[in-house]
Amino acid sequence: MLAWVDGVLVPEEEVTLPVNSVTAALGIGFFEALRCYPGPDGVQRAFRPGLHHVRLRRSLSVVGTAVPLTLPELLAGIADVVAGNDIGAEPVYLKVMVCWDTVLQGSSLVRLDELRPRVILFARATDRQVFADGPATVRCRLSSWTRVPGASMPAEAKATANYFNARLGLTEALAGGYDNAIFVDGNGHLTEAAEANIFVVSHDSRTIATPPVSSGILPGVTRASVLSLLRAHFTDWDVVERPLTRVDLYAADEAFLTNTAQLIRQVGAVDGHTYRTGTSTVTARIRRCLIDVLFQRVTSPPDWLTDIPTLAGGS
Repeated sequence: MLAWVDGVLVPEEEVTLPVNSVTAALGIGFFEALRCYPGPDGVQRAFRPGLHHVRLRRSLSVVGTAVPLTLPELLAGIADVVAGNDIGAEPVYLKVMVCWDTVLQGSSLVRLDELRPRVILFARATDRQVFADGPATVRCRLSSWTRVPGASMPAEAKATANYFNARLGLTEALAGGYDNAIFVDGNGHLTEAAEANIFVVSHDSRTIATPPVSSGILPGVTRASVLSLLRAHFTDWDVVERPLTRVDLYAADEAFLTNTAQLIRQVGAVDGHTYRTGTSTVTARIRRCLIDVLFQRVTSPPDWLTDIPTLAGGS
């Protein structure tokens, strides 16, 4: 596979960082994960790349560094790495990494705004089975690790260091035979799962709820898209962003996770509390709605899908 490194395609195995570099030694790095989807016309289109670019800019701002490439440059890089790997008309998962390969010279007290970051794009074709109806459910547990407070680590930043907190909970969950971990904050409010946002569905009150961004969660692009689709298509339901407790989670009829990698996944159980699953649930219905948008089977907001220029015939 080829990676795009500062505008040049190189074999992935040649993409390295010195062990004593700023990113490797200090854990300072930022990234975005996004997808492209082929439409009925065969043209690859990126899903909401503008939101990903804005989030990357906001992430880098916490260390006083500007985004090293514009949105058009990002789209051009995506076109290059997709074409270079001959992915063709398959769905594509992309990761954009911003890192520093500058080697530390004794002291870790460096100014990032004075160093040149590297931008690296990786691409992978996705098996279409991921988008098939009736996704497998996941079993979760509440983590014994609490979510790192925003006053200590900015949850809105998609920074590699932030994911160590998620990894601790996920390691614990996997060791116990679970598929994922769900975190609460120091006040007992739900935040998110490891690498995914969470929604709960209550049928009696016809409410679909998710923690607000202010609760210390990553503002997921899939999360925002699902909220928009729920409000457009589930008009007889109350779709809300509000603080949630573990009681809200345990008492819910359904729960689901959202992220770029797996879109929407049904939660089958949390700590032994089971949920409704299957193809007729709210979760399954909104998942089908999202996938129809992604593969352009229905009309979506005009800024959700962006042509990858050179993959559309060099225009």
